[in-house]
Amino acid sequence: MSIFNRCASIYVSYHSEKYIDCFLGRHRQELGETVLIVNSTPEKYAGDLSDVKCLEARKNVGFAAANNLGIVGLSGGAHDFIIFINPDVVMPQGWLGSFSKICDLPEYRDVGVFTGPLLGYSFARDEPTGLIDSLGIWRTSYGKWFDKQQGQPTTAPDSVITEPQEVPAVCGALMVVRKKVIEELVSEYGFFFDESYFMYKEDIEVSLRIRRKGWRTLLHPSLAAYHCRGWDPNRGAMPKWTRSISSRNELKMHLRHQWRGVPYSLLKYLYVKLMEK
Repeated sequence: MSIFNRCASIYVSYHSEKYIDCFLGRHRQELGETVLIVNSTPEKYAGDLSDVKCLEARKNVGFAAANNLGIVGLSGGAHDFIIFINPDVVMPQGWLGSFSKICDLPEYRDVGVFTGPLLGYSFARDEPTGLIDSLGIWRTSYGKWFDKQQGQPTTAPDSVITEPQEVPAVCGALMVVRKKVIEELVSEYGFFFDESYFMYKEDIEVSLRIRRKGWRTLLHPSLAAYHCRGWDPNRGAMPKWTRSISSRNELKMHLRHQWRGVPYSLLKYLYVKLMEK
């Protein structure tokens, strides 16, 4: 079976009309069977969606629940891998072919999630920014999670990835997950993404559960892609309600998975709730 038929993709659109037509035009040969989740109000697309399975959530159910809806939409398919991908991700031509060369290698049989370096991209200029978006999500000793090298030049020594490396968590903008892993988590927990994480930190939380099951989360240099991040990396520019959700989810995640990070997350949550405007 070809790698195209072995893969399926899920992408969630929340007011993403400006990205979808370009996204599908670029990536139809890279995605396998595709499911588009229209999260909340109906959206209008100019392009052809005849080969795309569209599922509509009648209200904004959040990123985690929308992706879980996509998993249900793909149930019964003979896929080995599910690609969770944001509409604002740009995949280089031949990306799926690069994945086909590594996904079945003996040394990667215990890899539950694959990803690649995410490089910044500007849709306004239709070109790379020359900056790193994410080299995986990492954690400090006291519990702060961050996208490694975010905002740094792609030419900086620490930004150049030449060898595969395990990462503590995978950015949800681009995750290639073994179907077997999804089935294991759904069997144990009743879900893949935890829907109580309406937005933010759901990618870290699911990565922690995947690793707890004994699977590795791997960043491979041959799987590099581009990401036009849809929010301002300047934390002060984010609305308070989004900062509140993010800090609450981080605290909940540490209470469940990593107690060492609880003091930091608790202080952060209280600061956002009581001090920030």
